[in-house]
Amino acid sequence: MGGWTLSAQRITDEFRLKAAVLFKLAQFVDWPAPAVEHRRTVDLCVAAPNPFGRLLEALADGESLNGRSLAVRETTGGGHGSCHVLFLPNAATMRKATLERIGHAPILTVSDAPQFLDEGGMVQLRVIGNRVRFDVSLTAAEQAGLRISPQLLRLAERVRGAK
Repeated sequence: MGGWTLSAQRITDEFRLKAAVLFKLAQFVDWPAPAVEHRRTVDLCVAAPNPFGRLLEALADGESLNGRSLAVRETTGGGHGSCHVLFLPNAATMRKATLERIGHAPILTVSDAPQFLDEGGMVQLRVIGNRVRFDVSLTAAEQAGLRISPQLLRLAERVRGAK
């Protein structure tokens, strides 16, 4: 019984760390004007199954980015079109199909799946020790019209497509 409790606690701590990083990523991305103009919110979306529970909502409560409120929502099926950031958890069964469906839409795609960048994603998170590390596919981001801050790129472990 004690092993289960410890394991559940570790998972909770892991997703707390990932939620904090996911929340901060949007601060380092510039979207093309059509993706943000006439929008009151910056939408952080999480595909099912949502591993964060209410953590992201708590982090986003009362926060804004460039004058827009941060909104968090869970998505299912194809409801990703209005997302600015989309987290596709490792447990998501349709991750690769979702990336193909999104194509080059201006959505920052993030996951903790080990092969996420190979699947066409933009930011791959992983926990090493008690820290979240990440890799970035600059190529995928640029194809979507997103500009990722050099400051964030310097923090990445690896950057694919860097010039």
